[in-house]
Order: sequence, then C-alpha cells, then structure tokens
Amino acid sequence: MNLTQHPGMPRRPRVRSRVLLASLAAAASLTGQVVAMAPAASAHGPGPSGPKPAPAAQQKLNPPDKDKDRDKDHGGNADDDGEDWGKEKDKDKKKPPLVVHGLQQFTSDNTFIPPAGVTSVFVQAWGAGGGGGGGGGGSRGRVEARAYNGGNGGGGGAGGFTWCAIQVKPQTAYGVDVGDGGDGGAGGAAGTMGGPGSTGSSGTAGTASSLTRSSDSTLLLNATGGAGGGGGGGGGLVDGANGAGGPGGTGWCSTGGVNLNGGNGSSNGTGGVAPDGIVGLPPNTVVGGNGGERGAGGESARPGGPGKDGGNGYVVIYW
Repeated sequence: MNLTQHPGMPRRPRVRSRVLLASLAAAASLTGQVVAMAPAASAHGPGPSGPKPAPAAQQKLNPPDKDKDRDKDHGGNADDDGEDWGKEKDKDKKKPPLVVHGLQQFTSDNTFIPPAGVTSVFVQAWGAGGGGGGGGGGSRGRVEARAYNGGNGGGGGAGGFTWCAIQVKPQTAYGVDVGDGGDGGAGGAAGTMGGPGSTGSSGTAGTASSLTRSSDSTLLLNATGGAGGGGGGGGGLVDGANGAGGPGGTGWCSTGGVNLNGGNGSSNGTGGVAPDGIVGLPPNTVVGGNGGERGAGGESARPGGPGKDGGNGYVVIYW
C-alpha cells in the first residue's frame, strides 16, 4: 500500500507556511523596534513608556537662557550690553554722595554748617587791623622860633593770617568770629600860650578771627588782630616824637597749615599791610589804620589829627 498518495486528503502547501512564519517574524521584529524607540520619543513629551531624565541632566539638555531673560528686563543685547550693565550697576552702588563744591565768605560773626557729604574744608582767616595812633598837638608860643610841632601817630598793625585744612562733620554747626578793626586814637590838643602840645592817644588793637566747633567750644584756628599804633608826642621845646607802629597779628591753626604775621605799622604813620591769600580781600579790610598827622606849632598851634580805624577781619571757607 502506497502511503504517499491519499487522494482524499489535500496537501498543505509548505510555501504558504513559510511565508506566514516569515510575516510573523517580521511583525515581531517591527514591534520590537517600536518598543525600543519609545524612550527616545518620551524625551519630547510625557510618554509613559520612557524613563524621565534626572533634573541635572535636564538642565544640561536645556540650560536656561539667562541672556535672553536679562535682555527682556533691560532692553539690551545680552552679549554686548549685559556685562556692561552689570558693571555699571555695581559702580552705582559704590559711588559716594555727590558733593557740590562751594565757597562761603564771612565779613561778620556767623555760623558755618558744612553741606551733606562735606567732611573737610579749607579755611583762610585774617584778623582785624589795629587802629592808628593820634598825632601830637603842637606847642603855642608868641615867638615862632620857640614853637614846635607835635609828632605823627604810629600806624596800626595788620591782622594775622592762617590758611589750613580742617576736618568737619556734615550738618554740624561751627562758629565763625570775624575780628573788629581797632579804633584810631584821638589827636593831642594844641598847647596853650607858651605851653606844649598834648600827646595823641594810642589806637586800640583789632580783635581775632576764629573758627570754633560749637558742640564743645573747641578752637580750631585763630588769626589775631594787629596792635594799635602809639600816639604822637606833643610839641614843646622840641618837636614831639612820632608814635610807635603797632605790630601785626599772628596766625594759628590746630592742623598746622600756613601762618603769617600781619604787616607792622610804621612810626611815620603808615598802617601795616595784610598778608596775601588766594582770594582778594574786600576794600579796607585787615589793614592797620594810619596814624594821625602831627599838629603844627606856633602862635596858631594846631591839635594833632586822629588816627584811622583798622580794617575788619575776613574769613573764607571753601570745599
């Protein structure tokens, strides 16, 4: 019996089975590729099949764009302006308060208050000048040859000078005293018949200019006034002697600085001259007063002339 042929049983083609198996294998292979690709796809979205990257890795993958954020806030290009803007901001924090430079002058007693931000000032101060001495009166006599003139009054000394830097506290009061010029001396009277003339009066000294810290009355600087000139002698049997000139004032500052004496008055009646500073002095300030003229002797003898007043002091503060 031939078992290889059975007409009643149809033979399944082996080719179709092989094709089906190949198709299933291809499908399985394709499905595996899709599953393997799923984690990569989840990096762009919340796909459930893929693991999420760690926060540090996420920052490395997508670092924040700081430059763009800074540009949005400050309206500039991050590459060109961001660094400059940061430096300018830091520079603004370190800037000291703006101080406007200024100058204040004093011709009479007052108070100085440093503006905000001012911690040091320069001060130039002059004391007042001394008054000139009065001239001496002439003697009177019937015989001209026996009548003599009085002497000239001596000139007053000029005020002293100081120039220095002083540490101050802003918005704090400092007293400024400005010296008063000394008074000139009165002239001597003329002599009576056959008598000598009178001696003129001496001038008075000028007073000091100074700066004082008001909180504790500490003297910071002082420029003294010049001395008054001496009065001229009265005429008698000889002409009267001229009065002595007054010495100039002195300067002193607690921080040193430049200190100068005022000019001395002279015995011929000329007042002392003021020391120079970097600012011009108002007219007739600081100088010593001239001495009064001598009175002529004779039958019509004359009294001596009065001395001139000394100039007032002067103070300048600048920063």
